[in-house]
Amino acid sequence: MDEHVSVDVRDLRAQAARLEEHANPGLQQSLLHAVQDAELLPGWYEDWVISEQERWQRLRLSVLERLAKQFLLLGRIDPAMEAARAATTIEPLRESAQRLLLQCYLAEGNNAEALRAYQSFRIRLRQEFGVAPSAIISDLISSLLEGSDGEQQLGRSGGRG
Repeated sequence: MDEHVSVDVRDLRAQAARLEEHANPGLQQSLLHAVQDAELLPGWYEDWVISEQERWQRLRLSVLERLAKQFLLLGRIDPAMEAARAATTIEPLRESAQRLLLQCYLAEGNNAEALRAYQSFRIRLRQEFGVAPSAIISDLISSLLEGSDGEQQLGRSGGRG
């Protein structure tokens, strides 16, 4: 390929690699917007394309989660939330993405949203796979449930699912 031809995937991979090297606010914001909705050859169904699309999705998820973590560490809750939501939209049952989303809600003091998101995730995991969230994700909201009837309510509404 000619060196003057730009390939989005190549550019985004290079930006993602730079993200590992240093936390640059401009790069973080730019990368967040670039990977949020960036699909690879949508509507193509050849085997080689599907394989590349899956690789691309894994890269997008990894970048979005790294961005959410970096934004949280910097106290930038809005872009952290944006990255976490994008990751959970791509892969709703990915626990690491759900955990970041819960951390965002908790960081902004939205305990009710954190409980609601946890409950929704817990019910969906049970319905689709018959499993519960890991202790790591459950521990995030356990303090909200202690001393309240929240755990009982989560259990009751989980039974309706």
